[in-house]
Amino acid sequence: MTDRLYQQDSYLRAFDARVTDVRPEGVVLDRTGFFPTGGGVLGDEGTLTGPGGQAYRVVETLDDDQGVLHRLDRAGLAVGDAVHGEPDWTRRHLLMRYHTATHVLTGVMFKDYQVRVTGNQLTPDKARVDFAFEQFDREVLEEGFRRSNALIGQDLPVRVSFVPAAEAAARPELFKLETTFRHDLPELRLVDIVGFDVQADGGCHVASLKEIGRLVLTKCENKGKVNRRVYFVLEGP
Repeated sequence: MTDRLYQQDSYLRAFDARVTDVRPEGVVLDRTGFFPTGGGVLGDEGTLTGPGGQAYRVVETLDDDQGVLHRLDRAGLAVGDAVHGEPDWTRRHLLMRYHTATHVLTGVMFKDYQVRVTGNQLTPDKARVDFAFEQFDREVLEEGFRRSNALIGQDLPVRVSFVPAAEAAARPELFKLETTFRHDLPELRLVDIVGFDVQADGGCHVASLKEIGRLVLTKCENKGKVNRRVYFVLEGP
């Protein structure tokens, strides 16, 4: 299995690792700073530099049962090769900002209006969140955005911790998504916007809310009887 360095340090811009598996579609490393696509968040892109200084473009990062798979633009690496990895930092930081912004928005909607999330999709350009509104009210949604931006203005710190899975399972407030969360892991990772909201989450986040900027609601669509799809972009910081 791959040691997921990004879960300890989302700001890690470079790392050294060794190739443990080579497949037609890419390579698996013993450790990585690349976040794989998951939870509605796109995976990292970047470069791996192998023996002799040969550079390989990481065009996609995926998760599977064997670890984190790095899809490369070409073949050439072999099992046992030492590599130096560098995620595309500009792209990664945008995804971090959108991911933490989504935690703020979903936290506000859950705490203030008891509205859960049915899905989301985050890219470096925009975010989409699906909310389960029993009775949709546009003014409630707009107020949720205002409260989210006011919270960001407080610049709360964001911290990461790990707890036993059984302990996390006994705290339903940690799970905002209306989907099944894996509890077969020995421990779960928690992302804590200090003084506001804690959620079980395995992705990358900014260290303080000031890095997010401002959430701007761009569109809202009906996607079923109670499902409302919301799009937003970030301005600033």
